[in-house]
Amino acid sequence: MVGLFAIFIASICSSPVRAQSTIDQQPMKFDWVREGPANVCGQNCREWVSASGKITQETPQQFADFAKSRDLQGSTVVLESRGGNVLAGIWLGREFRRLGLATTVGRTNLLPPDSSGERRATLSSSAKCQSICPFVVLGGVLRHVPADAGILVHQIWLAQRMEDAMASTYTARELVAEQRQLGQLARYTIEMGGDIALFESAMRIPPWEVLRPLTADEVRHVGLSNAENVFDKAAVKSQAGKPGRPPPAFLGAATTDGMRTSSWEIVEKAGVKLLTRQYPLTLQGDDIGHFEISFACGGKESHKAAYSETRRVADNAAVRLKGVGLAVGKVSAPLTVGSSLRNLKDATIESVAGGSVPVAFAAELMRDGGQPLSVATVDSRGVKTSVVIGKSGLSASLDQFMAKCRSISVEEGDGRE
Repeated sequence: MVGLFAIFIASICSSPVRAQSTIDQQPMKFDWVREGPANVCGQNCREWVSASGKITQETPQQFADFAKSRDLQGSTVVLESRGGNVLAGIWLGREFRRLGLATTVGRTNLLPPDSSGERRATLSSSAKCQSICPFVVLGGVLRHVPADAGILVHQIWLAQRMEDAMASTYTARELVAEQRQLGQLARYTIEMGGDIALFESAMRIPPWEVLRPLTADEVRHVGLSNAENVFDKAAVKSQAGKPGRPPPAFLGAATTDGMRTSSWEIVEKAGVKLLTRQYPLTLQGDDIGHFEISFACGGKESHKAAYSETRRVADNAAVRLKGVGLAVGKVSAPLTVGSSLRNLKDATIESVAGGSVPVAFAAELMRDGGQPLSVATVDSRGVKTSVVIGKSGLSASLDQFMAKCRSISVEEGDGRE
């Protein structure tokens, strides 16, 4: 039994883990290299793009800058990477496809300069491509994974939570962002001609397990290897010229910079107590900005409502916010848009709206088991958004708000007497 346990422990220790010391931990670097030594390969020296290192948010721009310096059509990219940023990886794969490149997995070993001063390289197929890297390989019009190369997969996970994922906590905004990336990665896999089994295999491996290596049969089945020779420029160009699925425009990760923690709270502005909350503004899953909704005490029949938003726009169209509506269950209240102005400097629209809500509105909002608040908007192009805001922090904040309103009502009543 002890012997079997020792064998088991040895197998675990030799299994592939995320911190592979053999894989470059530095950000991905792109180099144009030529095979050598010249007296060995002679007239058959291959050329390729070496792409080695971790894929970061800066990687797309760095590759774009690299690609400007030469005509890469028909070229081959040799990848060795421990993975990295998911959206950057998707962009990179789509750019490889757009440029008509081939992909393979390997390690580029630079040689000392020869007598002419030229520095060449050898190519080893003993390399690893893991995490988002296999999906980047899918971007090649022709793809080859050597028999001794390693393809390793695992789930998408927040990088800062990987070390102890089970003990970590996650916000709704983080979960929404992760699920949006899952959808984009699944769509990308199919667009590149891969089998969805690659995505499914990766999503089965939680962050507390070692990465799962794909077998040679699996590599072929999921579409990661569809050619034996990816260094034949004529064949690569011919394959690139065949019609395929046009890739959609890359959507970078939008943010809601400047937002406070999203929960209901009482804040004071210009001496007035407000029940307020900030929230992401989304449209069919895409994060397009953020908004703030606030309530102030009114009279016996109603309360004041104020709405402000910052919305990103992708073009130069003269767009403005046209309408805002609030609803809690069957109680609704339209707000009047006061202004909606384009900020040309950062391609956003800043809008404000205001109005009043009946006391029944607040009563339904604070009722145990009552409905959450829905916020709907429509712009001048007819584009509609609809966001349902949860009740986190509402109970304590609403109690304070209603108590403040009652005290104001009493004070006003005393003043009238």
